[in-house]
Amino acid sequence: ILWTSNGKYTGQNDVINAFSKGYGLAFLSGHGSPGFWGDHLPGIPGNRQHAQLEGLLVSQVMARFPFIGFPFFPMKKLSNIDMPSVVVVGGCHNSLFNVSLIPSMLDLWLLIFFGKNIWMHTYGQLVPECWGWYMVKLPRTGAIATIGNTGYGWGWEGEWCTVGAGDGWITSEFFRQYGEKGYHVLGEAHLQTITTYIHHFKEFTLPECWWYPDLGWDWVDEKTVQEWVLLGDPSLMIGGYP
Repeated sequence: ILWTSNGKYTGQNDVINAFSKGYGLAFLSGHGSPGFWGDHLPGIPGNRQHAQLEGLLVSQVMARFPFIGFPFFPMKKLSNIDMPSVVVVGGCHNSLFNVSLIPSMLDLWLLIFFGKNIWMHTYGQLVPECWGWYMVKLPRTGAIATIGNTGYGWGWEGEWCTVGAGDGWITSEFFRQYGEKGYHVLGEAHLQTITTYIHHFKEFTLPECWWYPDLGWDWVDEKTVQEWVLLGDPSLMIGGYP
């Protein structure tokens, strides 16, 4: 397990090296954009600007300073050859599948100079395809399927992360559906996770929360189930057939 809090996750190389060992299931919970997944140091010292750690990027080519990083395309460094994972990613916009190369580069500058927001959410990073699909399309490495958000990954923080509504609950629930409920066909596990989320949060509200009142079923819940997409073959038997 790589956590920023246990010292095993200090940057992108740690994630690449760990993922390259090959796992049937992989869960990356943090923050994202169409071409970026990462996390923060414990306590977020110095705020997000100074506490963010890169985890796994589609590219390190940008239309802003520092312009390039090495390797140019970090996902291509993954070496889990013929051991692709089913990946669940928690973060914003990792599966925003309508992103494309030229708009991703222009995104930041069109907003700054012309006030035009084209909603790529890439901040000048070159992103030919979204994080979720780029993982799947890698030949012989990466993922056999990904599940992630096409929009913002809404959720709660601290002790409410996997209890309250949103991204933290739905991503972790997928593994309960697979491990405890016996849904081993990918599409069924994905479907049942969404169904269970709806049934649960139509009835459940947090009794208390330190930063925002839980008003019951609301737009956060609706966004959570609408934008949580599977990119891959829904008929896949996770782990293969005996």
